[in-house]
Amino acid sequence: MPRKRTDQPSAPVATRASLLEFADAVAVTDAPEPVTPSAPPLHLVTFVLDREEFGIPIGRVREVLRVGDITRVPEAPPHIRGVTSVRGRILPVVELRTRLGLPVLGEPGMRARIIVVEAHGRVLGLLVDAVNQVVNVPADAVLAPPGEVLSAQTDYVTGIGRLDTRLIILLDLDRALLLAAAA
Repeated sequence: MPRKRTDQPSAPVATRASLLEFADAVAVTDAPEPVTPSAPPLHLVTFVLDREEFGIPIGRVREVLRVGDITRVPEAPPHIRGVTSVRGRILPVVELRTRLGLPVLGEPGMRARIIVVEAHGRVLGLLVDAVNQVVNVPADAVLAPPGEVLSAQTDYVTGIGRLDTRLIILLDLDRALLLAAAA
């Protein structure tokens, strides 16, 4: 019969408590630093009015259209350019330039677009000079608008987003489209 070797050290007996203590020790040393959740980036559709870039949340945009025929409506509220037909549906078109206090242009240029949005429970079009792109602006790159530019008439500016060398004026559509405030 083979003899049992006694010169090898015996393995320590693992107890339930020692296994749990070991697992706890490993978990403590391997635990990553707690990460504070950062705010998600803002997903914006950016557009141009009078050489300035503006942004609105992409979730508010239904589609972007080329400017077709816009029919003027007599006695329409201020800042309403008229109405247009989109797949058989009549869509009011807001002259966003004048609503924001910019000078009126004659006929829209080749790059002009109508951004179809939902605001105040209604679907309407925003006439803009051009649509740039969809961008993601990190939440920490958004600054509050300077107090000097805010007034009762400009409370629709919610912030200024910095993206590389660009400054994007962030708009609150619901406030910007309150036509009674601009009358």
